[in-house]
Amino acid sequence: MAILLLSSLPYFNDVITTQDGVREWVPNLGIEELLTDTNNRVLGFSSYRMLIYTLSIFVFSEIGWATWLLVTRRRPYHLALYVPFLFGLYQIFLILLDLRRTWANDWDVKLFLISGLSILFAGMYQSGKNRFTLRIASRWIMIICATVLPFAHDLFTDRMGNVKGWVPVLGFENLLTDREDMVGGFVNYRLFVYFLMIHVYAHLGWLGAFIYYGHTIRKVRPFLLVPVIISFYSVIVILFDWRETGFNTPDIKFYLTLFLSVLLAINYFFNDRPKNPQTITTNVNDT
Repeated sequence: MAILLLSSLPYFNDVITTQDGVREWVPNLGIEELLTDTNNRVLGFSSYRMLIYTLSIFVFSEIGWATWLLVTRRRPYHLALYVPFLFGLYQIFLILLDLRRTWANDWDVKLFLISGLSILFAGMYQSGKNRFTLRIASRWIMIICATVLPFAHDLFTDRMGNVKGWVPVLGFENLLTDREDMVGGFVNYRLFVYFLMIHVYAHLGWLGAFIYYGHTIRKVRPFLLVPVIISFYSVIVILFDWRETGFNTPDIKFYLTLFLSVLLAINYFFNDRPKNPQTITTNVNDT
């Protein structure tokens, strides 16, 4: 049940809101009114729906990276995982305190923060008898590079949505732009990169947690496939521009989440459930 609820976070905004506002069945607790300023912006977002969407996906990804961090304590890249974990907390901090339009959300400040954390934890790793090998260093670099994904749109585009001059022209924007000047279903290339990258970021965190969770508690590991598949499904929806189709409805996503959860629960019950100690004892005595 916990996995089911957790995996609904990427589309939680669709569950309780529509394009027109909060759904009728949702009780009015006054949260939207409390967070709305005089410019009708909700914690700096254009709508309450967008606030819930962005906050939920970052909370979802943070739990994935935190899980990966907890299950790799003896891995040489364990300390590297503190970088995306702490950076995820920083992103949530920016949203909740409405600091997205301040210097704290600038890409250079974030790069400085990530660089500082990387140097700090690399120094801690080297302080003992540990030494960086090419293999270990490459994993550290990949993890740290993944931390940049949530603000990669700031590196490639400006706030007007235009690609920066230093970015080589590879034709991606033109390839994704339709006759209505929509880029992958988004208003501009900047928004497309932003939403795609935060979902890729979330998927990588849960994928890492799934891969390495088997080294600790194998019985729970299969259930992590639910957030892994749901996050990958969200990436596919964006890449194939299915956001306005039936593939992106909350009903389909919920049924997919429920189906995976039930399927894995049945598999656990029949194949992975711990054997009855009494049965084990009997089998031992028979031999």
